[in-house]
Amino acid sequence: MELPFSLQTYAERLGRIRKRMAEQGLDALLLSMPDCVNWLTGASSVGYLWPQALIIDSSDREPLMVTRTTEGPGLFITSWLREPLLYDIAQKNPVDAIAEGIRLRGLDKARIGIEMDGFTNLISTFQGLQERLPDVSWVDASLLVPEERLIKTQAEIAYQRQAAEMADYAMEKVVEAVRPGISETELAGIASAALGEAGSEYAAIPPMVVSGERSVMVHALASRRTISRGDVVCVELAGVVHRYHAVLMRTIVVGKPSARVREVADCLKRATEAAIAAAVPGAPAPAPDAACNAVLAELDLVKNRCHRIGYSLGVAYPPGWLEPMTLVEGDPHVLAPNMSFTIEPNLHLPEEGFGMKLGDTVLCTPNGSESLSRLGHDIYVVE
Repeated sequence: MELPFSLQTYAERLGRIRKRMAEQGLDALLLSMPDCVNWLTGASSVGYLWPQALIIDSSDREPLMVTRTTEGPGLFITSWLREPLLYDIAQKNPVDAIAEGIRLRGLDKARIGIEMDGFTNLISTFQGLQERLPDVSWVDASLLVPEERLIKTQAEIAYQRQAAEMADYAMEKVVEAVRPGISETELAGIASAALGEAGSEYAAIPPMVVSGERSVMVHALASRRTISRGDVVCVELAGVVHRYHAVLMRTIVVGKPSARVREVADCLKRATEAAIAAAVPGAPAPAPDAACNAVLAELDLVKNRCHRIGYSLGVAYPPGWLEPMTLVEGDPHVLAPNMSFTIEPNLHLPEEGFGMKLGDTVLCTPNGSESLSRLGHDIYVVE
């Protein structure tokens, strides 16, 4: 087995989930999201692209993993599970296999929690389960496992710290490589190579590089656009250790920045640092956002915010890396020690032809907050 944590750790996690199940009146829980399955079992694969399920009941039995025969060898290597129900996708409908697993556990008339919001829970899969198991009461339990993951252990934080070091290394390599004539795709490739050199696993989102007029696009992947002198270049990447992510965002200017770019960059730096400073234990989740906006308002830049300021971060798989806590107005969470999350008050100014990214992975500590990156918050200037 290639487990990142002890068997005792997984047993404790499973116990906490079963306690949550009991509190919510659930007889069982059916999980398909890869981050949740990994957190509870260690199982790691891209096999979640096809229907599969981890069935957890209230007994002390090993959870039942229903997955393709293709995933069997990997399951035995990466997880502590030893009694999966494997199906041949060429011969059996995946929904039939999952329904069979539920019946094998005597849960065909049970109250079962399911991830209604999970991208792995296809409408066709859920409808198929409803048809095959008409006496099951299905309950939305999308957040049951993710909520349990918000406060990290010291071992989890250690992995995120390693991931942050890898992200810093890759960002520095990108900055070194920026020059007129290089393309966005080349820079994204350099970021990927540097992450690999540092030991990072593949991130849930690949490195993003946008430049010039494209710098206003927060979630665009790199294009073949060639970078020119005067361009603003935004880079976002993440280091990953045992699927624990640390996200990093920085902005680079090729040549001498204009006075306006300098002014906006300085304001964004101060806003970011104010947000980090506000992320203290006991603060409501929106507190960093309010602190950020108070600074951005000095230049009337709040209207140029194009992204929520942050969200909880931990185990993740493609296509995304968000946990349920978001640092926005209306989120009911209260910050607590050992929560980790991003702070990223990105800006777009399309009428002025540029945007800026600035973001760290931040840890709430007993004494305040701490960025996991050692890099400063100034823009990089490449002459």
